[in-house]
Amino acid sequence: MLSESEYTRLLSRLGYSRKELFSERFYQERDIDTLNLSNYSKQCDVTVAIQYKQYVNEICEKVLKFLEKSEKWEKKESGYDECILLNYWVYDLLDKYFNHDTTQMNIAFSGLQNVWGHLIDDRRYAHYYHKCKPLFNDILNYNDWKQRKELYEYYVDYSTLYGLAKNYDKECEYYEKIEAKKSLYDHFGDSCLNNKYDCPELYKKCENYNPDKVLSDLPCHSIIPAKRAALKATSAHNPSGKEQGIGDHGTISALPGLGSGFSTENTQENTDIGKKVGHSVLGVAPILLTATALYRYTPVGSWFRKLGGYNESGIRDMDEFSSYTQESADMLSDNSTNYISYQPI
Repeated sequence: MLSESEYTRLLSRLGYSRKELFSERFYQERDIDTLNLSNYSKQCDVTVAIQYKQYVNEICEKVLKFLEKSEKWEKKESGYDECILLNYWVYDLLDKYFNHDTTQMNIAFSGLQNVWGHLIDDRRYAHYYHKCKPLFNDILNYNDWKQRKELYEYYVDYSTLYGLAKNYDKECEYYEKIEAKKSLYDHFGDSCLNNKYDCPELYKKCENYNPDKVLSDLPCHSIIPAKRAALKATSAHNPSGKEQGIGDHGTISALPGLGSGFSTENTQENTDIGKKVGHSVLGVAPILLTATALYRYTPVGSWFRKLGGYNESGIRDMDEFSSYTQESADMLSDNSTNYISYQPI
């Protein structure tokens, strides 16, 4: 079994890309943190339907692992709160797993809450005592919890997002991320006019982050109209568009939980067939080697089996391909010095 440092080094060598924004990075680190979860399985016997038990127990194990490393929790009136992000991360996983069925989501969260809440309230469990608690009634028990989650993430990420949009935004990527929050502010602006609506206090704190107030201060504000006009003109000349495949600078999807994919570039149309085949093999090799390495050396392999069932012939094929590709490129050499670390903003 790999140690934590070896695991992060392995991910770095395999093309793992750390997210820029803190909320995204927090979720990403929870997703990929699969080492030594069995240390928490004894406590994580969540009361939930048998067909969901393995998945929900794994979420529980990740929560306990995070709590063990975290500080004692106190509600923060300013700045971001990792406990809130942790609760949103858990509920969002349940939302995806149960396909937005809030009844099943709430049953599963209740089972988690029984385990989680007991440990943080019991002085005998020093690793968990008085740490982050389940916040179902505080932040999750709302019909618009997704919008509240997005607002909190924007609040956490705003300083970084605005700084990048102000100083490092040649492609106007960060400008557009801020601009995309207009619909979020429309939602709360309308909802908070209703006296029966429980308007989040955070909305008032974020009033000055409203895109309508900040976009005009950004360099891209004068560039975006011309860019969009040019794009519209290009689309008008080529209304059918061109489907973009992997060969056309497309992106091969990342392995689940790793956040970002790997890109391959197509060979030129006038190259011969032999070159095309050769380049294709070289492009695909790192991807399959990545999958093989994660399957063989990390707990991700067991996660694949949980989702798709065990396929002996498929894994044997991966092993055979791995032995071939490692002759041309040792992805796990000790030459890499890239590390992944937790760095709060």
